[in-house]
Amino acid sequence: MTDELLIRVLTRLLRVHDELGPNAFEEAAQRSLVAIAVSVQAEANRRADLHPEGIEDVIPFPIRPGHLKP
Repeated sequence: MTDELLIRVLTRLLRVHDELGPNAFEEAAQRSLVAIAVSVQAEANRRADLHPEGIEDVIPFPIRPGHLKP
Protein backbone atom coordinates (compact mmCIF):
# COMPACT_ATOMS: atom_id res chain seq x y z
CA MET A 1 0.00 0.00 0.00
CA THR A 2 2.83 2.41 0.80
CA ASP A 3 4.34 2.21 -2.68
CA GLU A 4 0.93 2.59 -4.31
CA LEU A 5 0.07 5.66 -2.24
CA LEU A 6 3.42 7.28 -2.95
CA ILE A 7 2.98 6.70 -6.67
CA ARG A 8 -0.53 8.23 -6.51
CA VAL A 9 0.79 11.37 -4.80
CA LEU A 10 3.64 11.79 -7.25
CA THR A 11 1.36 11.14 -10.21
CA ARG A 12 -1.05 13.83 -9.04
CA LEU A 13 1.74 16.34 -8.57
CA LEU A 14 3.06 15.61 -12.05
CA ARG A 15 -0.45 15.95 -13.49
CA VAL A 16 -0.80 19.34 -11.79
CA HIS A 17 2.46 20.40 -13.42
CA ASP A 18 1.39 19.18 -16.85
CA GLU A 19 -2.13 20.61 -16.72
CA LEU A 20 -1.70 23.80 -14.69
CA GLY A 21 1.98 24.69 -15.01
CA PRO A 22 5.00 25.09 -12.77
CA ASN A 23 3.50 27.71 -10.44
CA ALA A 24 0.53 25.51 -9.56
CA PHE A 25 2.90 22.56 -9.19
CA GLU A 26 5.12 24.49 -6.78
CA GLU A 27 2.10 25.51 -4.69
CA ALA A 28 0.70 21.97 -4.65
CA ALA A 29 4.08 20.48 -3.71
CA GLN A 30 4.61 23.01 -0.90
CA ARG A 31 1.11 22.36 0.45
CA SER A 32 1.76 18.63 0.29
CA LEU A 33 4.84 19.08 2.46
CA VAL A 34 2.84 21.15 4.96
CA ALA A 35 0.13 18.49 5.06
CA ILE A 36 2.75 15.84 5.79
CA ALA A 37 4.21 17.98 8.58
CA VAL A 38 0.77 18.53 10.12
CA SER A 39 0.06 14.79 10.02
CA VAL A 40 3.38 13.97 11.65
CA GLN A 41 2.79 16.62 14.32
CA ALA A 42 -0.68 15.21 15.07
CA GLU A 43 0.77 11.72 15.45
CA ALA A 44 3.56 13.01 17.70
CA ASN A 45 0.98 14.77 19.87
CA ARG A 46 -1.16 11.62 20.01
CA ARG A 47 1.83 9.56 21.10
CA ALA A 48 2.84 12.18 23.65
CA ASP A 49 -0.66 11.99 25.14
CA LEU A 50 -0.19 8.22 25.47
CA HIS A 51 3.18 8.73 27.16
CA PRO A 52 3.02 12.10 29.00
CA GLU A 53 6.52 11.65 30.42
CA GLY A 54 7.92 12.17 26.88
CA ILE A 55 5.88 15.25 25.99
CA GLU A 56 8.86 17.57 26.33
CA ASP A 57 10.42 15.67 23.40
CA VAL A 58 7.66 16.77 21.00
CA ILE A 59 8.92 19.67 18.89
CA PRO A 60 6.24 21.59 16.99
CA PHE A 61 6.75 22.10 13.26
CA PRO A 62 7.10 25.74 12.23
CA ILE A 63 4.02 26.16 10.06
CA ARG A 64 3.64 29.62 8.59
CA PRO A 65 0.22 31.25 8.74
CA GLY A 66 -1.71 30.91 5.53
CA HIS A 67 -0.23 27.57 4.49
CA LEU A 68 -3.37 25.69 5.47
CA LYS A 69 -5.88 27.58 3.37
CA PRO A 70 -9.03 25.59 2.55
